[in-house]
Amino acid sequence: MYRQVSLLIVLLFFLSGSHSYSQFLNLKFDHITSEDGLPHSTIHGITKDKYGFMWFGTWSGLARYDGYKFRIYRYDAQDPKSIINNRIHNILTDADGMIWALTFDENFLCKYNYDTDNFERIPREKVPDELWQRIIRRNHRLSVNYTYKQHQWYLDSYTNAVVETHLPTGLRKQYGTDPINMWSINDNYVSDIYLDNQRILWLGTYSNGINKTYLEATPFHYLHHDPHNRNSIIDNTIRSICEDLEGNLWIATRSKGITVVPKNGQYRHFQHDETDINSLRSNYIKKIFCDSKGYIWIGGQRGLDRYDPQIKKITRIEHPSLSNTTVFGIMEDHQHNIWLATWNGIFKYVRTTATLIHFDPAKTLPQEHVWTIFQDSKHQIWAGTEGSGIVVLKEQSNGDLSRVMHLKHDSSAINTLSDNRIYSIYEDQERNVWIGTGNGLDRYDPQTKSIKHFSGPSHMLPKGTIAGITEDRGGFLWVSHKQGISKINKKTFSIRTFSQQDGLQSNEFAEGAVYKSPFSDLLFFGGNKGVNSFHPDSIKTDTIPPRVVFTEIQILNEPVEVNGTVNGRVLLHKPLYLTTALDLTHDDKSIAIEFAALHYTNPAGNKYAYMLEGFDKDWIYTDATKRSATYSNLAPGKYTFKVRASNSDGIWNPEPTVLRLSVAPPIWASTAAYIFYTLLCLSLLYAYYYYIVRYARLKSKLTYEAILHEKERELHESKVQFFTNISHEIKTPLTLILTPIQQLLQLCKDNLTIQSQLKTMENNGNRLLKIVNQLLDIRRFETGHEHLTLEHLDLIVFVHRIVDSFQQAAQSKDIVLQLETSLASYPIDFDPDKMEKVLYNLLSNAFKFTHEGGNITVSVYTSTDMGAEHITIDVIDNGIGILQEDISRIFQPFQQGKSTVSGGSGLGLTYSKSLIELHGGTLYATSTRVADDQNRTVFRLTLPIEKNNGFEQSKQIYLESSRQTTIHPSIKAQQQEIDIPVAVLPRKCTLLIVEDNSEMRGYLSDFFSGTYHILEAADGIEGIAIARKHLPDLIISDVMMPNMDGITFCAQVKSDLLLCHIPVILLTAKSLVEYEIEGLEMGADDYIVKPFHLPSLALKVRNQLFSYFRLQEKFKQKVSLEPAEINLTSPDESLLQKVLSYVEEHIADSDLKIDAVCNSVGLSRAQLYRKMKALTGYSMADLIKEIRLKRAQQLLREKKFHVSEIAYMVGFTDSDYFRKCFKAKFGDSPSAYANSYSDKGSTPL
Repeated sequence: MYRQVSLLIVLLFFLSGSHSYSQFLNLKFDHITSEDGLPHSTIHGITKDKYGFMWFGTWSGLARYDGYKFRIYRYDAQDPKSIINNRIHNILTDADGMIWALTFDENFLCKYNYDTDNFERIPREKVPDELWQRIIRRNHRLSVNYTYKQHQWYLDSYTNAVVETHLPTGLRKQYGTDPINMWSINDNYVSDIYLDNQRILWLGTYSNGINKTYLEATPFHYLHHDPHNRNSIIDNTIRSICEDLEGNLWIATRSKGITVVPKNGQYRHFQHDETDINSLRSNYIKKIFCDSKGYIWIGGQRGLDRYDPQIKKITRIEHPSLSNTTVFGIMEDHQHNIWLATWNGIFKYVRTTATLIHFDPAKTLPQEHVWTIFQDSKHQIWAGTEGSGIVVLKEQSNGDLSRVMHLKHDSSAINTLSDNRIYSIYEDQERNVWIGTGNGLDRYDPQTKSIKHFSGPSHMLPKGTIAGITEDRGGFLWVSHKQGISKINKKTFSIRTFSQQDGLQSNEFAEGAVYKSPFSDLLFFGGNKGVNSFHPDSIKTDTIPPRVVFTEIQILNEPVEVNGTVNGRVLLHKPLYLTTALDLTHDDKSIAIEFAALHYTNPAGNKYAYMLEGFDKDWIYTDATKRSATYSNLAPGKYTFKVRASNSDGIWNPEPTVLRLSVAPPIWASTAAYIFYTLLCLSLLYAYYYYIVRYARLKSKLTYEAILHEKERELHESKVQFFTNISHEIKTPLTLILTPIQQLLQLCKDNLTIQSQLKTMENNGNRLLKIVNQLLDIRRFETGHEHLTLEHLDLIVFVHRIVDSFQQAAQSKDIVLQLETSLASYPIDFDPDKMEKVLYNLLSNAFKFTHEGGNITVSVYTSTDMGAEHITIDVIDNGIGILQEDISRIFQPFQQGKSTVSGGSGLGLTYSKSLIELHGGTLYATSTRVADDQNRTVFRLTLPIEKNNGFEQSKQIYLESSRQTTIHPSIKAQQQEIDIPVAVLPRKCTLLIVEDNSEMRGYLSDFFSGTYHILEAADGIEGIAIARKHLPDLIISDVMMPNMDGITFCAQVKSDLLLCHIPVILLTAKSLVEYEIEGLEMGADDYIVKPFHLPSLALKVRNQLFSYFRLQEKFKQKVSLEPAEINLTSPDESLLQKVLSYVEEHIADSDLKIDAVCNSVGLSRAQLYRKMKALTGYSMADLIKEIRLKRAQQLLREKKFHVSEIAYMVGFTDSDYFRKCFKAKFGDSPSAYANSYSDKGSTPL
């Protein structure tokens, strides 16, 4: 009890300044000045009208105030209904609620007319004496007084000061300006005083506008720094607050140290002193804490201090890891040990041993920066970090900390923290843990392990940093943040927020600067302008709900005045707040209705909800910054606009203010219009009924014709497909017919009769082949297999020639045709035949749709799009134009624009667009339709310039002969190096023939059997198996085969390391170039179309084998080189590279095994033997010996080592055997060979 009384005495002292002032209300004045819209700073007269508006008389007119905006009434010489003078002497409201204004022209009084929103000038002699005496000011003085709850306020007629009298004691207090107190009145000369029915006291001043104060305002006491008073806190920026066991209040500041408010009222200050080791180690204080033993623990920028109240001395707590870090949080656990949250992790001060323990952050925390620390009812330690969320720790029996849980923010999950920056943690009476983050308030439920968010648009609590959290005795939660202090009802989750307008030091509060007194239940919150303290039970609720009025309406963003015209009619006949219904028209397409709650306690804290019945589905909530609702293009009908409001304490007005709206339909939606529409519809229905049978018959006929057309198309397609398939099948028999005929012609040169018959057979066979090829060409056209034949031509000359060809047509139609370009010449690759078709098509269309006397222009220029350069051709005409909806249709097959006046197939633009896209370009159209002579249609053709954008390859493929024999690049480059006689192959080679047609396979086998060993396979699968088993020297394969076709077979051969060196020749009935490209891309060495000339096939087989042996000889030569000198790229060369490199790396190993080489390249012993034999002609053993001897040859030429040394260096264990092998290989002994390369100064062997 003693502590409670002591603390209350201290608070009353520093909050009141003297004991006598505790009898008076703690009034806080808001100021309304010209910056808020007040027309003048001199106020003479204050009153409130019967609707709730405040009226102020100024020296620049009469001002009506709704809590947010002023409406100014001034003298207008052209308006007899205006006030008679701008200088107002006094105003009042009579018993009937009428507003009377006395100006400095005292011959008249001005009476306000609510309905017409103007004034009636009444002569002095017609004013009742009682009213005149109330309003007139004698000697510019007015003695008035107001009484409220044992307090009376009056305006001293001599000093013009406001005086408050406490009626029970008779004590008086005079209010004046105070530069230190921002809530004091702002002018010592008060000209008027007025107390309204909402318990708001209004003061009018002489030079600083209006002051107002709410007599039942929340009693937030305010403690701040006064530079002229030592009995004030040392600085306004607060970081932490606590209370010691004697009831003294300790306040830590950001950079000025600590202020203590003791019982006797004499403030004490603690600061850092470089010369005193018993002073604070730093003035930058982050946390101050009083433990259960009475010690004050002080955490700051340079570590930890402790104040002993018994000896009144500060002791610095030393620890190597603590001295240079910042302490942000301090708490006492259930064993009375002190825990620290620092920028270097967590520390624990053990009271029994007086030792400080530092827990390694790497073992306990996700990061070392800890802002706050807290122990819950289960004795678990909660550590809030600066950027890694919360870590919950449990202290083990051995003193170590183990992690129980890690809570953090995860944007992809729901049940997570709002932010990873943690500034406050608090456990309430229900054991829920409340967490203040950098992005709002969260609640953790330990029973369900769920997290609930309390910040954001769906709550009244703002997002952002939550600075402090505490709980009062009634179970209400109090939270400080960057927009004030909020009171949270944990049962209903209702939130009430207090701001600077309610008397807080500011809206911004500091992290951790919150304290609840265990003795008096007072709550303390610190911010950047001082400390606020209050008792939760003293917070009262303003129960007066606000009255809402409509203040303004805008039509098409223009304010509507009383009796003003809108679209030629008068909309408002009286002020909007007196209007209950409005009649709008279809032309009033946009309306905005502004509203205001006439509740002046804290207008900025008022909330609003509005709804337009018939349009909005639910209430729309807003705040004082958005007091208007805007609606556009309302449909004809009746609507009801409703607005509700709440005061700053959340008390809502149960009855909304209503404005009924009626939107009249346009003339085409009127009743008469609907009668006309009905008659028209009946007429149309009659016409529809009359023509429906005819239409049905016509539709049936068209449907029947469409079905016939579709069947004809399908029949044609099936015929073409049938002939295509037959054509491919015919090619193989034709091969077996024409090839023997060609052989017989060679054999029967002397028999002219037989030769003539054979020639007839050959001619007819060739004629049949021509028919087959024609059928395939037709099929290719129908399936769209078009290709470019590119030529490098001057595009300007080309276009000029085409334009000139249309000049005669232009003259005949009296059309001006011209070519516009600034380019004298522009060579580019394109297909002239296809480009000519495109330009002819575009110009023909332009002539078709351009009237006589029109203009057609062809423009050629370069342009840049997305960083790429293009050449552009525009064909421009001023013909009939194209509808916008037709632009996207005209390039589709069989489609024409609705504006087309002449027929066409609808394929020209489609075909042109395809040809341009084949060039890598674009073709599109734009059209503007204005009048017959002002239309403009542009067809824009663009072609890429930079290396023809990828069709160089097409140029090479289609301009060169596609029937040339393909030679491997490595072989082609080596043909000049190796000289093998053309007539004789080194050995009899093996051919593998893969063909599903047994007759063709047998015919080829018989033809080649005299020259080569022959292997046969019926399909690709069998061919792969035989090839891997026998490794043939060359493969001849058909393309069209069952199970595995020739293309797939070739691809597998070329991707098989064991087979990839074998040349492959493909035979096929498919003559399209695409098929040939596909085969060559799969690695085929040649591609021959059936029927083929058998001697040509034989020559190609022999040439491929010669190339193969040249490659083998080349590989033999490469074995003779140092491996480091070989630069290989093909798969076969890559394999050889690996073998040579491995042998080279282990050349000194006399026990080098062939199996080790196999393992290094991933092949079996048999596979590697066959592969090396095929590539080099050597077995693996011979290859290794060859490499050893070649390296020895190289070393001998260098003459740096003896012969015996070189023998061991290249892997020979016996030097005599080495000499024998070397002489057998090179014809000389090693010594003789070395002497033949003797150099001066070399070491003798």
